[in-house]
Amino acid sequence: MEWVDIYAEVRSELVEALAVEPGSITPQASLAADLGADSLDLMDLIVRLNRRFSLKMSAKQLQAQLLEQIQPGETNGAGQATNINGAAAAPAAISLIEKRRKMAEILTVRALTDLVAQELGAAKKAPISQPAL
Repeated sequence: MEWVDIYAEVRSELVEALAVEPGSITPQASLAADLGADSLDLMDLIVRLNRRFSLKMSAKQLQAQLLEQIQPGETNGAGQATNINGAAAAPAAISLIEKRRKMAEILTVRALTDLVAQELGAAKKAPISQPAL
């Protein structure tokens, strides 16, 4: 299965799962910021994609792939991790909060399609522009 075929199927699932217009779904669209997905939507989407492609992806697997792309969180002048108010926070707590926030920012339709393609063993990489469907 080619990447563009996988993208079309992922796009179809996104339209159904998130009740968004097909035109709003581009490879660069952020699932959270652009399409309004929350954590429950993402869990539902994983289940839908597993069913559609006969896969066994898990939320942990998606998280692991996204965590590879995340840089360390913000620090104050003393080198301590900070919370959203800029106050020093417990390192474990801020790292979890920061990781979840960054994951929501970087999870794009392309990243999700790439994960499915990887699971399917598809060799072809994503095209530069959105394919015509």
